[in-house]
Amino acid sequence: MPGASRRIMAWLIDFVLVVAVAVLLGSFTFHRISALLTDTTELVGSSAWEVLTSGGHPLDATEQVWDHIWGSAVSAVQQAFVALALITFAYHFTALVLTSRTVGKLLLGLRVSPTEPGVLGPRRAAIRAGVTTLADVGCFALACCVLISGSVALSVLCWMVAVTVFWANGVPALRGRRLSLADRLAGTTVGNITLPQPGWGAARQGVSQTMDLGLTRAREGRAAWKNTVRNAPDSGQRTAGYETVRRVVDSEPSRAAASKGRAAFDRAKAAATRKHREDAPPIPPQPSRPPVPSYPPRPPEAPRPPLHRRD
Repeated sequence: MPGASRRIMAWLIDFVLVVAVAVLLGSFTFHRISALLTDTTELVGSSAWEVLTSGGHPLDATEQVWDHIWGSAVSAVQQAFVALALITFAYHFTALVLTSRTVGKLLLGLRVSPTEPGVLGPRRAAIRAGVTTLADVGCFALACCVLISGSVALSVLCWMVAVTVFWANGVPALRGRRLSLADRLAGTTVGNITLPQPGWGAARQGVSQTMDLGLTRAREGRAAWKNTVRNAPDSGQRTAGYETVRRVVDSEPSRAAASKGRAAFDRAKAAATRKHREDAPPIPPQPSRPPVPSYPPRPPEAPRPPLHRRD
């Protein structure tokens, strides 16, 4: 069962990704509202049309124009919050269906699996993604949308509900069985990713099992040979005994045991060699040899006098 710190770190990584998407949506919404306010042609045209059709009440026409601008800005902000919630749900749902983990859980070595034997499935992934999105983003986005629409009291109530749902989903994941509200509703659990790590102990165990199997086969063949020789009165039956032993030695189980023994021995030898190399002390550097002294060149020899023959 993973610790609370790993669950918190995985949630923080996923939440940072959601915040990055929120920043992009906020920038896009800001440019939409700026374009709405700086579009002088459309603004002047709508204002002039409202003044002409106001029946002599230009103030009312101007108020209608600004109400239209404010409603467009509020609609743009609400659309951004809805898009953030949908993107968050799509991120969690896609990650759970494809890999059973989000980016944060992948980096921290965690995995979402069903409490019952089987696969996670789209239904469990959708329930878990929906509850997680509602607790992390959905309720807060709804509270913000209600606030900018002008309902302050309802917005305060939505904020209280959002905080309650957030803590109700997060606190149980840090205590007891480590099951959040999303896990309880979807029937899932978050566990560690366990990978097999073969080592010297596994290789030694495989060699021991293979040797035991080979010795058992050898004892069975020797017992069959002794039984055949003891009960064979003539050479013909002894020859048949030889053939029986040969069939036992050349049988598929014996060959498989021999091949497994050779493979296990090779693996054990490679593991022992690797461990010996890892445990061996480093080779000390060899001392450098002193340079060979250079001697001056030898002087040229004086020419020898010629030899005279005596007659």
